[in-house]
Amino acid sequence: MKSNDTKDMVLRVAKAAAVPLAVWAIMQAIDLAFAGMGVINNSADIKTLFRNLISSLAFALAIGANLNCGRMDLSLGAQMYAGVIFGGNIALMFNLGGIGVLILSMAVGALCGLVIGFVFIRLRILPMVLGLGMTLVFECMCFAINNQQGIILYGKSGVDILSNITFIVIVTVAIVILAYYMFQLSSYGFKYRAIQGSQKLAADAGINIYSNCVICYVIAGTLVACAGVFTTIYQGNLTPVLGMSSNGKVFTNMFPMVLGTWIGGLCHNREGGILMGSVTVNIIILGLTKLGLSNSVQNVVIYALFLLFVVYNTNRSKIDYHRARRARVAEARKMLAQKAAVH
Repeated sequence: MKSNDTKDMVLRVAKAAAVPLAVWAIMQAIDLAFAGMGVINNSADIKTLFRNLISSLAFALAIGANLNCGRMDLSLGAQMYAGVIFGGNIALMFNLGGIGVLILSMAVGALCGLVIGFVFIRLRILPMVLGLGMTLVFECMCFAINNQQGIILYGKSGVDILSNITFIVIVTVAIVILAYYMFQLSSYGFKYRAIQGSQKLAADAGINIYSNCVICYVIAGTLVACAGVFTTIYQGNLTPVLGMSSNGKVFTNMFPMVLGTWIGGLCHNREGGILMGSVTVNIIILGLTKLGLSNSVQNVVIYALFLLFVVYNTNRSKIDYHRARRARVAEARKMLAQKAAVH
Protein backbone atom coordinates (compact mmCIF):
# COMPACT_ATOMS: atom_id res chain seq x y z
CA MET A 1 0.00 0.00 0.00
CA LYS A 2 2.79 2.42 0.95
CA SER A 3 4.67 1.47 -2.21
CA ASN A 4 1.65 2.35 -4.34
CA ASP A 5 1.22 5.66 -2.51
CA THR A 6 4.88 6.52 -3.04
CA LYS A 7 4.68 5.59 -6.71
CA ASP A 8 1.56 7.71 -7.14
CA MET A 9 3.23 10.67 -5.40
CA VAL A 10 6.32 10.42 -7.61
CA LEU A 11 4.11 10.24 -10.70
CA ARG A 12 2.22 13.37 -9.66
CA VAL A 13 5.43 15.31 -9.01
CA ALA A 14 6.81 14.17 -12.38
CA LYS A 15 3.66 15.37 -14.16
CA ALA A 16 3.81 18.74 -12.41
CA ALA A 17 7.51 19.26 -13.16
CA ALA A 18 7.26 18.05 -16.77
CA VAL A 19 5.63 21.24 -18.07
CA PRO A 20 8.19 23.80 -16.80
CA LEU A 21 11.05 21.46 -17.74
CA ALA A 22 9.71 21.06 -21.27
CA VAL A 23 9.24 24.83 -21.64
CA TRP A 24 12.75 25.44 -20.29
CA ALA A 25 14.19 23.00 -22.86
CA ILE A 26 12.35 24.78 -25.70
CA MET A 27 13.38 28.27 -24.56
CA GLN A 28 16.94 27.06 -23.96
CA ALA A 29 17.19 25.83 -27.55
CA ILE A 30 15.69 29.06 -28.93
CA ASP A 31 17.98 31.30 -26.87
CA LEU A 32 21.09 29.31 -27.77
CA ALA A 33 20.18 29.43 -31.44
CA PHE A 34 19.32 33.14 -31.69
CA ALA A 35 21.06 34.81 -28.72
CA GLY A 36 24.04 32.55 -28.09
CA MET A 37 23.19 32.13 -24.41
CA GLY A 38 20.91 30.02 -22.27
CA VAL A 39 17.84 30.99 -20.28
CA ILE A 40 19.72 30.93 -16.96
CA ASN A 41 23.40 31.83 -17.14
CA ASN A 42 24.34 33.28 -13.76
CA SER A 43 23.16 34.04 -10.23
CA ALA A 44 21.49 37.26 -11.38
CA ASP A 45 19.17 35.25 -13.62
CA ILE A 46 18.30 32.97 -10.71
CA LYS A 47 17.51 35.97 -8.50
CA THR A 48 15.35 37.51 -11.21
CA LEU A 49 13.48 34.23 -11.68
CA PHE A 50 12.73 33.82 -7.96
CA ARG A 51 11.79 37.47 -7.44
CA ASN A 52 9.27 37.36 -10.27
CA LEU A 53 8.12 33.88 -9.28
CA ILE A 54 6.93 34.77 -5.80
CA SER A 55 4.97 37.77 -7.10
CA SER A 56 3.22 35.88 -9.89
CA LEU A 57 2.59 32.86 -7.62
CA ALA A 58 0.92 34.89 -4.87
CA PHE A 59 -1.11 36.90 -7.37
CA ALA A 60 -2.21 33.80 -9.31
CA LEU A 61 -3.34 32.10 -6.10
CA ALA A 62 -5.31 35.24 -5.17
CA ILE A 63 -7.07 35.35 -8.56
CA GLY A 64 -7.95 31.67 -8.41
CA ALA A 65 -9.27 31.90 -4.84
CA ASN A 66 -12.34 33.88 -5.89
CA LEU A 67 -12.53 32.82 -9.53
CA ASN A 68 -13.01 29.17 -8.59
CA CYS A 69 -16.22 30.20 -6.83
CA GLY A 70 -17.43 32.25 -9.79
CA ARG A 71 -16.23 35.66 -8.59
CA MET A 72 -13.91 37.64 -10.84
CA ASP A 73 -12.34 40.29 -8.60
CA LEU A 74 -10.85 43.03 -10.76
CA SER A 75 -9.84 45.09 -7.71
CA LEU A 76 -6.94 42.81 -6.77
CA GLY A 77 -4.40 45.10 -8.44
CA ALA A 78 -5.74 48.11 -6.53
CA GLN A 79 -5.70 46.08 -3.30
CA MET A 80 -2.03 45.34 -3.96
CA TYR A 81 -1.26 49.04 -4.34
CA ALA A 82 -3.24 49.94 -1.22
CA GLY A 83 -1.66 47.21 0.89
CA VAL A 84 1.93 48.02 -0.06
CA ILE A 85 1.62 51.82 -0.08
CA PHE A 86 -0.29 52.15 3.20
CA GLY A 87 1.23 49.19 5.07
CA GLY A 88 4.73 49.75 3.73
CA ASN A 89 4.82 53.43 4.61
CA ILE A 90 3.60 52.72 8.15
CA ALA A 91 6.36 50.12 8.56
CA LEU A 92 8.99 52.55 7.25
CA MET A 93 7.68 55.27 9.56
CA PHE A 94 8.32 53.05 12.59
CA ASN A 95 11.57 51.55 11.20
CA LEU A 96 10.19 47.99 11.26
CA GLY A 97 12.46 46.77 8.47
CA GLY A 98 11.68 44.50 5.54
CA ILE A 99 9.75 41.92 7.55
CA GLY A 100 7.66 44.71 9.06
CA VAL A 101 6.94 46.05 5.56
CA LEU A 102 5.81 42.57 4.47
CA ILE A 103 3.63 41.90 7.53
CA LEU A 104 1.93 45.31 7.63
CA SER A 105 1.36 45.32 3.87
CA MET A 106 -0.30 41.92 4.10
CA ALA A 107 -2.38 43.14 7.05
CA VAL A 108 -3.62 46.17 5.09
CA GLY A 109 -4.25 43.94 2.07
CA ALA A 110 -6.34 41.64 4.26
CA LEU A 111 -8.28 44.67 5.50
CA CYS A 112 -8.96 45.75 1.92
CA GLY A 113 -10.22 42.26 1.13
CA LEU A 114 -12.41 42.35 4.24
CA VAL A 115 -14.00 45.63 3.15
CA ILE A 116 -14.72 44.36 -0.37
CA GLY A 117 -16.07 41.05 0.91
CA PHE A 118 -18.35 42.80 3.39
CA VAL A 119 -19.65 45.21 0.72
CA PHE A 120 -20.24 42.28 -1.64
CA ILE A 121 -22.36 40.22 0.76
CA ARG A 122 -24.31 43.29 1.90
CA LEU A 123 -25.07 44.91 -1.45
CA ARG A 124 -24.96 41.78 -3.66
CA ILE A 125 -23.34 43.74 -6.49
CA LEU A 126 -21.94 41.71 -9.37
CA PRO A 127 -18.31 40.85 -8.45
CA MET A 128 -16.85 42.37 -11.63
CA VAL A 129 -18.83 45.60 -11.22
CA LEU A 130 -17.93 45.80 -7.53
CA GLY A 131 -14.29 45.17 -8.40
CA LEU A 132 -14.23 48.02 -10.91
CA GLY A 133 -15.80 50.41 -8.43
CA MET A 134 -13.49 49.46 -5.57
CA THR A 135 -10.53 49.74 -7.95
CA LEU A 136 -11.31 53.41 -8.50
CA VAL A 137 -11.72 53.99 -4.76
CA PHE A 138 -8.45 52.33 -3.78
CA GLU A 139 -6.49 53.94 -6.62
CA CYS A 140 -7.65 57.41 -5.53
CA MET A 141 -6.76 56.65 -1.91
CA CYS A 142 -3.27 55.52 -2.90
CA PHE A 143 -2.81 58.58 -5.11
CA ALA A 144 -3.73 60.93 -2.26
CA ILE A 145 -1.24 59.56 0.29
CA ASN A 146 2.45 60.47 0.62
CA ASN A 147 2.36 63.36 -1.86
CA GLN A 148 1.44 61.02 -4.71
CA GLN A 149 4.81 59.26 -4.41
CA GLY A 150 3.48 55.90 -3.29
CA ILE A 151 6.29 54.06 -1.53
CA ILE A 152 10.05 54.01 -2.09
CA LEU A 153 12.03 51.04 -0.77
CA TYR A 154 15.24 51.72 -2.68
CA GLY A 155 18.00 52.73 -0.29
CA LYS A 156 15.89 52.19 2.84
CA SER A 157 17.65 50.51 5.74
CA GLY A 158 16.50 47.08 6.89
CA VAL A 159 14.64 46.08 3.72
CA ASP A 160 17.51 44.14 2.16
CA ILE A 161 16.08 40.88 3.50
CA LEU A 162 13.27 41.15 0.95
CA SER A 163 15.89 40.69 -1.81
CA ASN A 164 17.53 37.72 -0.12
CA ILE A 165 17.01 34.55 -2.18
CA THR A 166 16.85 32.33 0.89
CA PHE A 167 14.13 34.49 2.40
CA ILE A 168 12.23 34.54 -0.91
CA VAL A 169 12.37 30.73 -1.12
CA ILE A 170 11.14 30.42 2.48
CA VAL A 171 8.21 32.77 1.83
CA THR A 172 7.39 30.97 -1.43
CA VAL A 173 7.28 27.58 0.30
CA ALA A 174 5.25 29.05 3.16
CA ILE A 175 2.70 30.52 0.73
CA VAL A 176 2.22 27.20 -1.07
CA ILE A 177 1.93 25.20 2.17
CA LEU A 178 -0.47 27.65 3.83
CA ALA A 179 -2.59 27.96 0.68
CA TYR A 180 -2.73 24.16 0.38
CA TYR A 181 -3.75 23.84 4.02
CA MET A 182 -6.40 26.55 3.82
CA PHE A 183 -8.05 25.34 0.61
CA GLN A 184 -7.54 21.58 0.91
CA LEU A 185 -7.11 20.44 4.51
CA SER A 186 -8.86 22.94 6.80
CA SER A 187 -12.57 23.06 7.64
CA TYR A 188 -12.72 26.31 5.68
CA GLY A 189 -11.33 24.49 2.64
CA PHE A 190 -13.96 21.76 2.96
CA LYS A 191 -16.73 24.37 2.93
CA TYR A 192 -14.98 26.29 0.14
CA ARG A 193 -14.95 23.20 -2.10
CA ALA A 194 -18.58 22.47 -1.25
CA ILE A 195 -19.54 26.00 -2.35
CA GLN A 196 -17.58 25.46 -5.58
CA GLY A 197 -19.86 22.54 -6.38
CA SER A 198 -23.15 24.30 -5.63
CA GLN A 199 -23.81 27.32 -3.45
CA LYS A 200 -27.46 26.32 -2.98
CA LEU A 201 -26.65 22.78 -1.87
CA ALA A 202 -23.88 24.11 0.40
CA ALA A 203 -26.28 26.59 2.00
CA ASP A 204 -28.92 23.88 2.41
CA ALA A 205 -26.30 21.75 4.16
CA GLY A 206 -25.81 24.48 6.76
CA ILE A 207 -22.65 26.13 5.38
CA ASN A 208 -22.47 29.90 5.86
CA ILE A 209 -21.62 30.86 2.29
CA TYR A 210 -21.36 34.56 3.16
CA SER A 211 -18.66 34.24 5.83
CA ASN A 212 -16.80 31.84 3.56
CA CYS A 213 -16.93 34.45 0.81
CA VAL A 214 -15.57 37.20 3.07
CA ILE A 215 -12.71 34.97 4.24
CA CYS A 216 -11.89 34.22 0.60
CA TYR A 217 -11.65 37.95 -0.16
CA VAL A 218 -9.42 38.43 2.90
CA ILE A 219 -7.07 35.64 1.78
CA ALA A 220 -6.90 37.11 -1.73
CA GLY A 221 -6.13 40.60 -0.39
CA THR A 222 -3.36 39.20 1.80
CA LEU A 223 -1.78 37.32 -1.11
CA VAL A 224 -1.76 40.26 -3.54
CA ALA A 225 -0.20 42.52 -0.91
CA CYS A 226 2.55 39.93 -0.43
CA ALA A 227 3.07 39.87 -4.20
CA GLY A 228 3.22 43.66 -4.27
CA VAL A 229 5.95 43.86 -1.65
CA PHE A 230 8.34 41.71 -3.69
CA THR A 231 7.42 43.54 -6.89
CA THR A 232 8.22 46.84 -5.15
CA ILE A 233 11.57 45.73 -3.72
CA TYR A 234 12.55 44.54 -7.20
CA GLN A 235 11.54 47.84 -8.84
CA GLY A 236 12.70 50.01 -5.95
CA ASN A 237 9.40 51.86 -5.66
CA LEU A 238 5.67 51.58 -6.28
CA THR A 239 4.02 54.64 -7.81
CA PRO A 240 0.23 54.95 -7.56
CA VAL A 241 -1.83 54.80 -10.75
CA LEU A 242 -5.27 56.04 -11.81
CA GLY A 243 -7.91 55.13 -14.38
CA MET A 244 -8.08 51.45 -13.42
CA SER A 245 -4.50 50.93 -14.65
CA SER A 246 -3.95 48.60 -11.69
CA ASN A 247 -6.16 46.02 -13.46
CA GLY A 248 -3.17 45.24 -15.63
CA LYS A 249 -1.71 43.28 -12.71
CA VAL A 250 -4.75 41.01 -12.72
CA PHE A 251 -4.63 40.23 -16.43
CA THR A 252 -0.84 39.79 -16.39
CA ASN A 253 -1.15 37.01 -13.81
CA MET A 254 -4.13 35.25 -15.39
CA PHE A 255 -1.83 33.09 -17.52
CA PRO A 256 0.04 31.53 -14.54
CA MET A 257 -3.30 30.93 -12.81
CA VAL A 258 -5.00 29.24 -15.77
CA LEU A 259 -1.93 27.22 -16.74
CA GLY A 260 -1.33 26.30 -13.10
CA THR A 261 -4.91 25.12 -12.67
CA TRP A 262 -4.47 22.84 -15.68
CA ILE A 263 -1.19 21.47 -14.29
CA GLY A 264 -2.91 21.07 -10.91
CA GLY A 265 -5.47 18.84 -12.61
CA LEU A 266 -2.65 16.63 -13.87
CA CYS A 267 -0.98 16.27 -10.47
CA HIS A 268 -4.18 16.56 -8.35
CA ASN A 269 -2.75 19.52 -6.44
CA ARG A 270 -4.05 22.96 -7.46
CA GLU A 271 -1.61 24.98 -5.34
CA GLY A 272 1.40 22.97 -6.54
CA GLY A 273 0.10 23.28 -10.09
CA ILE A 274 -0.11 27.08 -9.83
CA LEU A 275 3.47 27.09 -8.52
CA MET A 276 4.59 25.14 -11.59
CA GLY A 277 2.47 27.37 -13.83
CA SER A 278 4.17 30.46 -12.40
CA VAL A 279 7.59 28.89 -12.91
CA THR A 280 6.68 28.07 -16.51
CA VAL A 281 5.48 31.57 -17.41
CA ASN A 282 8.49 33.21 -15.76
CA ILE A 283 10.86 30.92 -17.66
CA ILE A 284 9.20 32.05 -20.89
CA ILE A 285 9.55 35.72 -19.88
CA LEU A 286 13.22 35.24 -18.93
CA GLY A 287 13.88 33.46 -22.22
CA LEU A 288 12.22 36.25 -24.22
CA THR A 289 14.32 38.81 -22.34
CA LYS A 290 17.51 37.03 -23.44
CA LEU A 291 16.38 37.47 -27.04
CA GLY A 292 16.49 41.24 -26.50
CA LEU A 293 12.77 41.74 -27.06
CA SER A 294 11.12 44.86 -25.66
CA ASN A 295 8.46 44.65 -22.96
CA SER A 296 5.67 45.37 -25.44
CA VAL A 297 6.80 42.55 -27.76
CA GLN A 298 7.14 40.20 -24.79
CA ASN A 299 3.59 41.03 -23.74
CA VAL A 300 2.33 40.27 -27.25
CA VAL A 301 4.03 36.87 -27.20
CA ILE A 302 2.84 36.02 -23.67
CA TYR A 303 -0.78 37.01 -24.35
CA ALA A 304 -0.73 35.15 -27.67
CA LEU A 305 0.47 32.00 -25.90
CA PHE A 306 -2.19 32.58 -23.24
CA LEU A 307 -4.89 32.82 -25.91
CA LEU A 308 -3.68 29.66 -27.66
CA PHE A 309 -3.65 27.77 -24.37
CA VAL A 310 -7.18 28.93 -23.51
CA VAL A 311 -8.41 27.83 -26.95
CA TYR A 312 -6.77 24.43 -26.49
CA ASN A 313 -8.03 24.00 -22.93
CA THR A 314 -11.57 24.99 -23.90
CA ASN A 315 -11.67 22.52 -26.80
CA ARG A 316 -9.75 19.74 -25.05
CA SER A 317 -12.88 17.61 -24.65
CA LYS A 318 -13.52 17.81 -28.40
CA ILE A 319 -9.93 16.78 -29.12
CA ASP A 320 -10.25 13.82 -26.74
CA TYR A 321 -13.57 12.85 -28.34
CA HIS A 322 -12.15 12.82 -31.89
CA ARG A 323 -9.08 10.91 -30.68
CA ALA A 324 -11.27 8.26 -29.03
CA ARG A 325 -13.48 8.13 -32.13
CA ARG A 326 -10.48 7.48 -34.38
CA ALA A 327 -9.36 4.73 -31.99
CA ARG A 328 -12.80 3.08 -32.13
CA VAL A 329 -12.91 3.30 -35.93
CA ALA A 330 -9.42 1.79 -36.18
CA GLU A 331 -10.41 -1.01 -33.79
CA ALA A 332 -13.59 -1.72 -35.79
CA ARG A 333 -11.64 -1.85 -39.05
CA LYS A 334 -9.13 -4.21 -37.47
CA MET A 335 -11.91 -6.55 -36.32
CA LEU A 336 -13.54 -6.47 -39.79
CA ALA A 337 -10.21 -7.27 -41.38
CA GLN A 338 -9.71 -10.23 -39.01
CA LYS A 339 -13.19 -11.59 -39.80
CA ALA A 340 -12.55 -11.20 -43.52
CA ALA A 341 -9.27 -13.09 -43.18
CA VAL A 342 -11.01 -15.96 -41.35
CA HIS A 343 -13.67 -16.29 -44.03
